[in-house]
Amino acid sequence: MKTSVLLLAAPLAAILVLGLAPLILVVVWSFCAWDSATYWIKPEFSLAAYGAILEAGRWSVFLSTLGKAFLTSAICLVIAYPTAYAMYFLAGRTLSVVLAALLTIPFFTSYLIRSFSWRLLLGRTGVINTLLQQAGITDAPLDWLLFSDFAVIVGLVASYLPFATFPVLLSMRRVDPIAMAASRDLGAGFWTMGRTVLLPLTYSGVFAGFLFVFVMVAGSSTEVQMLGGAGASIVSVMINDVMRVANFPLAFAISTLMLVIVFGLVLIGNAIFGLSSLFEERGQ
Repeated sequence: MKTSVLLLAAPLAAILVLGLAPLILVVVWSFCAWDSATYWIKPEFSLAAYGAILEAGRWSVFLSTLGKAFLTSAICLVIAYPTAYAMYFLAGRTLSVVLAALLTIPFFTSYLIRSFSWRLLLGRTGVINTLLQQAGITDAPLDWLLFSDFAVIVGLVASYLPFATFPVLLSMRRVDPIAMAASRDLGAGFWTMGRTVLLPLTYSGVFAGFLFVFVMVAGSSTEVQMLGGAGASIVSVMINDVMRVANFPLAFAISTLMLVIVFGLVLIGNAIFGLSSLFEERGQ
């Protein structure tokens, strides 16, 4: 008993000190005032930072960030689900390893390089525009391929697709093959089995993948800055801009609002999709 308590105490202490304590400070400081004369935090209760979120277009950036995060997460899941199905049910062990490697190898290089590579593909003189013109599909370069929301979404999907694929793959590995065999024996076709048996049994992985991508996109900035153009913005960029003028309570208020949304999604996911079941032993 004492040994198990000691083993549990170390990771709990690390989580509290390295994870929870900074978050608590962020939330507390978000309710402090900002002294524009000293560019520092005044230790007095204030809601001014939360009110400032509604000013100067910050709220529109906030809504745009949530929209990009939701759309990217949805697109990633549409791609990730059949990919995970192919990796687990169709591909052999060797091919599965190759597919997993193809998903993760891009992360061996800098995220700046990955984002910049899309500029070479989507630009006016990039590979895609060149091929379209050579094939006679377009007469001139398509300007909307780069420095647009389309380019940003493409870059985000390419960056965070593995974070949707592997949770779905994990949930599929927990599906009892007997349930799928029974549905086939009862005459269920491929799509019927997928809709009525496989998908409900993998809801936890689907939502986990959605949540991982959502959180990663909400905290990203490189793809937006490199592919969205000078006028593009996202919450993380907005926080950086606020931090440059040392308005820390406002930056903390924006972060706290994002934390509330993410924690709300976790609670909803656990209640509706059984997110915690992803960590249970199969068959429990």
